Amino acid sequence: MKSYISRLLIVIALFVLLLAVMNYLGQKITDKGRSERNVVTDRINAEFEARLENTALSPEELREEVFSARRAEWEELYGKEACPDDIRVVLIEASGNEQKGNAGGSLLEYGEEGTKLRGICLKDGTLVGIAEYRFDDPAYDRIRLLMNIGIIAAAILTTAYGLWIYGKVILPFNRLSDYPERLSKGEMTEKLPEKKDHFFGRYIWGMNMLSDKLENDRKTLRKLNVDHQKFVTTLVHGIKTPAVNIKLMAEAIATGLYDPEGKINEKDAELAVKIEGKADEIERLVAAAVDETNTAIFEYDPEAKAFYRDEILKFIEEEYTNTFKVARISFNTVSEGNPMIASDLSGVRRILRQILDNAIKYGDGKKVTLKMEKREEGHFISVSNSGETLPDTELPFVFNSLWRGSNSGKVNGSGVGLYEARLIARKLGGDLRMRTGDHETELILFLPL
Repeated sequence: MKSYISRLLIVIALFVLLLAVMNYLGQKITDKGRSERNVVTDRINAEFEARLENTALSPEELREEVFSARRAEWEELYGKEACPDDIRVVLIEASGNEQKGNAGGSLLEYGEEGTKLRGICLKDGTLVGIAEYRFDDPAYDRIRLLMNIGIIAAAILTTAYGLWIYGKVILPFNRLSDYPERLSKGEMTEKLPEKKDHFFGRYIWGMNMLSDKLENDRKTLRKLNVDHQKFVTTLVHGIKTPAVNIKLMAEAIATGLYDPEGKINEKDAELAVKIEGKADEIERLVAAAVDETNTAIFEYDPEAKAFYRDEILKFIEEEYTNTFKVARISFNTVSEGNPMIASDLSGVRRILRQILDNAIKYGDGKKVTLKMEKREEGHFISVSNSGETLPDTELPFVFNSLWRGSNSGKVNGSGVGLYEARLIARKLGGDLRMRTGDHETELILFLPL
């Protein structure tokens, strides 16, 4: 934030400096033009006075002799911009209306935009005429040009700074704004990268710490859930067999199997029916416990919304490009077109994250290929990796909860990843299958049209 404020202050300072320079240059141009024009009009006025003192000329003859005939001389001597574009001379009858002025000076001197009036005096100070000097005011054109240049420069500077803010602040923040939601859904693999400008330094650092914390908590909860399911499963199997035996013994008592004479005792039979009912209740409680345990491990409610297939590619590029580079795994994508998929993008991301993580963990680290295509039946997204494959006898169990294949070795895992991925696929109306070939394992996600 301090860096942003400092840059903003620099821009403001540049605007102030630009304004000051424009005012200074404008004033200089105006003063210079006014000074040069005063010199020219004084010089021409002096010529008018000299001609009127020595000869009697009409206004047109005076204008022609002093200005028109010598215009090129005046422009060469003082510059074209300083010389008037036209002069109109009006002589005043001296008798009865004599006006006195300063000796050697001029009366009635005032100026308007493009016009300058100067009185023509004789040596004794009598006003004998007025000369009207007309200018096109190129000085004002210069000021106008300078103002336009300044405005354009300010606009360019503002636009450049706006684009810089857009690239350095707004675009990165748009990506950061999606991070908490994706983090909460478990879709993030890559950490947020640090930027050299450190605009979001503490935010990125804090979010990456939160990501690590949530991932560790997620692993801990999954481990606890897995341990809980294993415990319940063991307990269920431990209770199931005695419950079945109790039902069998109750049935034997009810039929008089244990009576020496083989007779049915009504009281014993009534009691046996109650015992069998309790055994059935135990079995129902055991089945409910198993279902509840499975539900506790996996929670997902799809939110179907159409999206383009390129959204999947964008997600994979953002999350796995660096992972594959660091692991030096050749990663290829095969995808033609960009059809729309009517499904839950978040659920698809979770499935692909699980499949790609498995391809990295259980493959040989040489090659991973992603294929996406649309057929008449629906959309097919497959991830294949080279490496040791599972035997055919294990393929029916790969999507079972808590099951791990013989190729898992020392790879960390809980045995519920593919189980959850398949449940998500089925909640989306599709399915997830595994296919093995010659030193290659392929997982295929199907999504309906």
